[in-house]
Amino acid sequence: MKKFIIFVVILWLTFFFIGCGPRGSGVELESITINCEKTEISIEDTLQLTVTANPKGASARVDWSSSHPEIVSVSASGSITGKSQGTATITAVSKVNPKISDEITITVIPTVYSDPESLEIVERSTLALNFTHKIQFTVYPLTAKQEVEFSSSDDSVAAVDKNGVVKGKALGKTTITVRVVADNSIEKSFELTVSASGDSTKPDNIVIQGETEVEEGDSIQLSATVYPLGVSQEVIWSVSDVARAKITENGKFTGLKQGTVYVVVKSTIDQNIQNMIQITIKQKRVEEPYPNLEEYVIKIMVAGHVLHEHDPFEEKYVAVDKQAKQRVWNDVESNFNCELKVVGYPDAAPWGPNRVSWLIEKASINQAEADIFISAIEWTKDLVDGGACWDVTDYYRMYGRNQMNNALKGASTYKGKLYALPSVSIASIDVEMGIFYNVNLLSGLNVESPAKAFNEGRWTYTDFYNYILEVQSRLGEGQYALSGEPSKYWIGMINAGGVKLADTMTLCVNLTHQYSYQAAQILRNIYDENAWDPAADSWELTTSFSEGKSVFQHGEYWFIKTDNRWYEDLWGENTTKFGYVPFPYPDGRLTKSATRTYNAGGYQYMLAKGRQHPANVTPKDIYRAYTLVLLGTKELVEKDPTYDEVQLKRTQAQSRIDDPESVEAIIYFGPDKILFDPIQLLDPLWVDGSLGPALRSIVFNGDDFSETISGHIERIEILLQENYG
Repeated sequence: MKKFIIFVVILWLTFFFIGCGPRGSGVELESITINCEKTEISIEDTLQLTVTANPKGASARVDWSSSHPEIVSVSASGSITGKSQGTATITAVSKVNPKISDEITITVIPTVYSDPESLEIVERSTLALNFTHKIQFTVYPLTAKQEVEFSSSDDSVAAVDKNGVVKGKALGKTTITVRVVADNSIEKSFELTVSASGDSTKPDNIVIQGETEVEEGDSIQLSATVYPLGVSQEVIWSVSDVARAKITENGKFTGLKQGTVYVVVKSTIDQNIQNMIQITIKQKRVEEPYPNLEEYVIKIMVAGHVLHEHDPFEEKYVAVDKQAKQRVWNDVESNFNCELKVVGYPDAAPWGPNRVSWLIEKASINQAEADIFISAIEWTKDLVDGGACWDVTDYYRMYGRNQMNNALKGASTYKGKLYALPSVSIASIDVEMGIFYNVNLLSGLNVESPAKAFNEGRWTYTDFYNYILEVQSRLGEGQYALSGEPSKYWIGMINAGGVKLADTMTLCVNLTHQYSYQAAQILRNIYDENAWDPAADSWELTTSFSEGKSVFQHGEYWFIKTDNRWYEDLWGENTTKFGYVPFPYPDGRLTKSATRTYNAGGYQYMLAKGRQHPANVTPKDIYRAYTLVLLGTKELVEKDPTYDEVQLKRTQAQSRIDDPESVEAIIYFGPDKILFDPIQLLDPLWVDGSLGPALRSIVFNGDDFSETISGHIERIEILLQENYG
């Protein structure tokens, strides 16, 4: 008996001491080493530091500190920023053993600028009362410091802030002056008239967005925004040298031969309003040697129910690029000596804030469960601030070949840094959001397809209002024409007029644009006619729509026929049919050809921090490998002589949408008819105090539009500056 007791005590002590050992893999830490690409940075430059734990498998969790944070600051995730000239020591102290540390000396040098020689600004003659306008400027040469001062001769008429945002405050005239800080003798001025409505029918400026370098044979998508917002966004594209490059009518630029060309864009309303950019066509780069990842498994984590949308070897994978992607996938695995594996998020990481928290927590303890993960666009800020993903700006320059559309690049950029892998569009649907409807329910009312009305150019705010009332007049008791949240319709209707409520190019917030008021009034009128189900039971699965008691519901294209949104048999087995119609566009000045729709990509691939890699594997290798899959697949598909982008888009739309008119309506929107408005990323509509409850109070309660909306302008201006300034 005594021997048994002694055995139990020994066994208990063994487990006790094991349990009290270092947490993690159990490998005892001996030392840590800070990894740093360079030890000299400029003021305002950032650099990501990492730590390697020795021996392999030991914990690499550390606390970071700076000896002089006023010279070099360091974040909890090891990102350093040059603040002022000087030298600072950055120290990493192990979290599992504070006696183990490493340090590195960083020197901050001043940025050297050229002397300014001239200044160019985009002038504006009129501005509507209470509207804003951001002054665009360039100091030449481009190597000069791009810093100017703004002033107004009469702040009571129009005031201009330090960022160049002019706001019309009273009727009258004032002179706006822009002066170069480094040389006050260099300045430009223009007279501005503030009127009751401004002149929003005539364009006065065009801004081009897109990459400025491309390899021979590659294409990039350019886009143009015509100002003031609300005028027709239709433009004409051309290139200066057709032997070196070509450009389509919707802004797709292809480099044909090495050299430099200019792309010119003109407004169709006034061809005197134009702009141009210079694009360099570079030699096709030679692929550098592939690293040997020694059979490392690169895990790509996605939602469990959509594995088949990302893994080309899944039986249910139906995308048009299946064979091409399988081929490229196998080539990458062979060239890198690795395995690519698509895995699902665990039950511990359900969709939404819980998934964001899970990703951040896993990264913070260096136990990330995948190398690449799918995230919603709106999570970017939280994931970056939480240290869950890598800044891939430099990797994109090395391996991305500038193959990223403007919308996703804008949505995936935070404080000037890029956090997503390249977007790849292979005959994909460019519409992200819209109005969807129950085809069978609508057909039974003996009314025409709303998509047909759109296709024929009859889908203005007024057309929409009259159509909804016609539908409601034919419905029975307890049925509604419309369901969902007012803010979703409101934003969609404003975007349809070519207006961005939050403009990342000018850093202006346009909540009080005339289209904003008009859209809110139309929605209020629909509610007053009892054609709207005011239930707030769910943003995306409104009960009345799910149960077939309402005809229309806002939503996202990917919702259709998915297991966790609008499933395939939502209104009956083998009888459910979905339709789509765009948000209506403003009356009067705009036509169908000028309307726009929102798209930010919906989701993004992000490179995970906190993943334990073998010594021979780096985040750069992983980024390069999967980027080759994405870009290589696109290249292979588009080389097929039978490739027909329009027909493939039509086929994809037909797999989800059951109304032929709706199919034509959704493929009408090409990349040239897309705009990026981050208002919903900056201001999640379901949060208390956001625009969501505000629009509900305006539309359903009749609250004053101007009074309710004005309280949100400054808050969203701050958010816009913080994220995109």
